[in-house]
Amino acid sequence: MRTFCFALTILCAFQSILAYPRPDFAINGTVATSVTVRTAANELGAKIINAGNGTVELTSGYTELTTLRTALQFIGDEIVRVAGPLASQLTNLSTDNVGPIDTVYGAINTTILQFEALISGGLNGTIANITTATGNYTYIAKQFHDTFNNTKTTLGELRMALEQLRLNVTKAKSMAGTANPIPPAIILTYVPATTVNAVIAQIRILRDRVSTMTFVIDSSLENLKFADRFIFSLKDEIVRNADRYPLSYQAFQINLGVEQSKVYSILATGPGCTINFNISIQNELEANQQYTDNLAPKLNNLYVAYEAIATEADKTNTSFAAYSGKVPTLIGNRTTELALSLCPSLRTVLQVQIANAGYSDFCFSKYSSIVLSQAALTIDAFDVCFEKELLRLMNLSTIIERMLMQLSFNTADLLSNLQVCLRIADPTAEGACYTKIAPYYAVLATKVTAHTATAINLVNAETKASYNRLGACLYSSLSVTAVSAEEISAEASKCLDVGPQ
Repeated sequence: MRTFCFALTILCAFQSILAYPRPDFAINGTVATSVTVRTAANELGAKIINAGNGTVELTSGYTELTTLRTALQFIGDEIVRVAGPLASQLTNLSTDNVGPIDTVYGAINTTILQFEALISGGLNGTIANITTATGNYTYIAKQFHDTFNNTKTTLGELRMALEQLRLNVTKAKSMAGTANPIPPAIILTYVPATTVNAVIAQIRILRDRVSTMTFVIDSSLENLKFADRFIFSLKDEIVRNADRYPLSYQAFQINLGVEQSKVYSILATGPGCTINFNISIQNELEANQQYTDNLAPKLNNLYVAYEAIATEADKTNTSFAAYSGKVPTLIGNRTTELALSLCPSLRTVLQVQIANAGYSDFCFSKYSSIVLSQAALTIDAFDVCFEKELLRLMNLSTIIERMLMQLSFNTADLLSNLQVCLRIADPTAEGACYTKIAPYYAVLATKVTAHTATAINLVNAETKASYNRLGACLYSSLSVTAVSAEEISAEASKCLDVGPQ
């Protein structure tokens, strides 16, 4: 029973506080529910302050993000600057017992009109900047226009409710004559609770309208935070994969060295033939003057041509070394090149996120991960380029080996040809035999030199060709990445427009 009485006492006391008439609304008289106006006005003031509290730290340096943040925060600050006094004026109105009536209500009306002017056109330039910063998407602008239109309607209703309250308290004061304070009966007659409640209702609705404005600001700022983080994620992914590129070309350089050694070894070893004869045969040959005068010099030239192959082999080392040395410079700044190829898709997915549309989060989540994967896919494509060129160069040693095999045929029959001449009994006829075959071996000597030059030139030309093929492949891979970025951009934009499919 005591508990019940205590609870009943508290309840009655609470109700009396809410309903206790106060000398308010610019007249010296007690008006019911004025305290509720004060409470609603304080709540409105808190919501207005919240509109200017939105902030986000951006560290990526992306211009569109900072531009958008500045514009959104400016709108919040303007709402606080222009609408903030309204909450204070309504709070003061609820306890004002001095007036003058027209002055007090006129000041409130002026603030309302200023607020209406702000959201009717005063922020149009700022909202236009927002639209530009989001890639001409109008989703944020539409949200502001929607809540501004609703707020203008509410402000109009609030002005009408306040005007009715002004008329009522003016009439109550007039009917009271010189009575001070105004008798409660007159106030109850001319300032009914419905008039005050109409003001309270519009203040509360305005509070909710301001909350919606704050939502647009804060949700847009929140999207900037995600966009800013994504820029860093993409940057890290680009750097990480760009750092893989040296490993790729260094492995290619190692394999170039292997192919270089194979080609050099084949040339340095020579065609595998010799023009040194058994000492007894050599003595027999030199016994014939025509051999010494006509054939021996030609064979010596052929011998010199074969020996020169090993010396010429050094030139292939130079060709391979030049190729290997230029490989790291094929792509100057790999991080920059990779980033530039991804720029279109980066810009689009950022615009999708900061547009603050209904599907922004979904579309950003879907396509940002695809953009991130492009960096790794590009480096993988580079590896394919290196592998393809290596397979082509591996054929070069086989070609050189076959060329030298052809050169070996030049002396394959030399010994048997000489033995034929040696078997001729007549020294004069034997000498004539040497003289007749001498021109052919003279030509063969020049052909060995020519074919050696061909082999060396082939290696030089092929390493240069391979270098250019590799460069074309690497940059075409970057172009594929750029094309993919454009396709991702188109799909992300479509996703934002039509949503999940």
